[in-house]
Amino acid sequence: MNKKIIISLLIIIIATIGFLSNKTMDSPVDNKKTSNIEDLDQKSSYIDLEPKEFYELMKKDVDSVVVDVSPRFDKGHIPGAINYYIGDGSLDKAIQTLAKDKTYLVYCHVDSASIPGAQKFIDAGFSKVYRLKGNYPEWLSGGYPIEVSLKAVAPYTGSALAERSYLNGQFNHIVVADLQEPATGKFYEGWLVDGKNFFSTGKMQKLGGKFQINYSSKDDRRNYKQIVITEETELQGLDNNPEAHVLEGKFE
Repeated sequence: MNKKIIISLLIIIIATIGFLSNKTMDSPVDNKKTSNIEDLDQKSSYIDLEPKEFYELMKKDVDSVVVDVSPRFDKGHIPGAINYYIGDGSLDKAIQTLAKDKTYLVYCHVDSASIPGAQKFIDAGFSKVYRLKGNYPEWLSGGYPIEVSLKAVAPYTGSALAERSYLNGQFNHIVVADLQEPATGKFYEGWLVDGKNFFSTGKMQKLGGKFQINYSSKDDRRNYKQIVITEETELQGLDNNPEAHVLEGKFE
C-alpha cells in the first residue's frame, strides 16, 4: 500500500480517537449541569400532599405551622391553623416575620388561592413548604379534624373551640370552653344539632380551669353541624331537654 495512503489513514484514526476521548470527558460535566438544574427546580417548588399525608405530617412535625390563606376561616378550619388571608395582603405581611427553618403546611378552599399562597413562601426563601391537595373540601370529606369557634349568647359571656373528626369508623367531638361557673344548681351541657334535632354530648367537666367535652361514638354524626352549649338545672339532670343557650357555633 502507498505510504502516503497509510499515513493519511493513521492521521484519520488518531483524530477520531481524540474526538471520542474528548466527548467522553465532556459527559460528566453535562450530567453535572443537568443535576444542578434539577436541584434548583426542586428547591423552587412546594410539595403537594394528599389529605392523609398532610395529616400525618402535622402529627409527626409538632412544630409545623398550618396556614389557612382563605377568607372563610371563621366558618371552620384545620385545628391549630393560623389565618393569613392571601386576598387582603395579610399573607405578604406575615411571611416577612415568619421563621424560615420551620415546616409550613398551606391550604385554602380553592386552588386559585392555595397554589399562589404556597408559592409565595417558596419565592420568599422558605424551603419546607407543603400544600393540601384538594384543599379544605377534600380534607372535610375525608373526615379529618376541623375546628370552629363558639360565641356567647347574650346575656352570657365566654367562648369555646369545638373540634370534630370521623376517622377509622370513629366519630370524635371535643369542646374546650372559657366560661364562668354556672349559676347555683346549674351545669353546662353540650349538644350537636341537626335542624330541630338535638343530640346531647353530655355534661361538661371542668379540667385545667376550662369546661370540656370529649365525646366519641361509632355513629357518624357529621350531619349534626351546629354546636350548642346550654345551662341546665341539676335537679332535672340530663333529660334530653335543652334549656338556656350559652354558646353557639356551626361547622360549615
